[in-house]
Amino acid sequence: MAEVTEKPDNDPSNFIDVSQEFVVCTGWHALCSASPDCRMNGDKADCDCLRVNEPHIVATSEIQDLVAKRMTLTKCTKEYPCDVDQAPVCKAIKDGKYEVDNVKYNWVSTYSYRGWCSLLEYKPIACDQYTPDYTGDLYWAICDAAPCTENPNSSNSDKPLSCQCRVKNTPFVGFGSCTGANGGIMSSFPLWAWDFQRNTYPFAMPGYEYVQGACATFKSDPLPSR
Repeated sequence: MAEVTEKPDNDPSNFIDVSQEFVVCTGWHALCSASPDCRMNGDKADCDCLRVNEPHIVATSEIQDLVAKRMTLTKCTKEYPCDVDQAPVCKAIKDGKYEVDNVKYNWVSTYSYRGWCSLLEYKPIACDQYTPDYTGDLYWAICDAAPCTENPNSSNSDKPLSCQCRVKNTPFVGFGSCTGANGGIMSSFPLWAWDFQRNTYPFAMPGYEYVQGACATFKSDPLPSR
């Protein structure tokens, strides 16, 4: 049976088309990059986040709307990538039909570069609770693709959205500190997702090469030695 079903290595059907890791959308979204004071709430954290209208990036593995996730992973692949706004999750977010646990949300936390240069001024640092003498937070909030609601009672008018972010207890990236503000925990990303030597992502992040240049000091670069 194995001999009958076995296919040669060069058979095109042997190759699996891997889904895109990130897709790019446009329009309104919640941005939690500058949320250092998320409040623990059971197995989630409530983060006060910005309301932003600009191109944004969705990590496809983090999509919590199961239908949008399945459709996006199927349609948007490395061989046939989705262009801007072509991913099904983009439409779900834009139309207010992003559904989590049978609830549809008008707002979703995704990633964009608003204020990124100012975040870099705090200098990303490694926050690893498994190292000796560590004194920072044990937990952090991951807000990628988290559902959000409007918060009319927000104490910060610049952060009118409340996002229900998942909580992790793994090593993470801190911005100037490993401790959240006001007794809360910070919204961040895992430690492996940042190259501290090169001050960049260790993987292809849409648009980051332009942001890195925009944040760089206004000066010439030295020529390589000959």
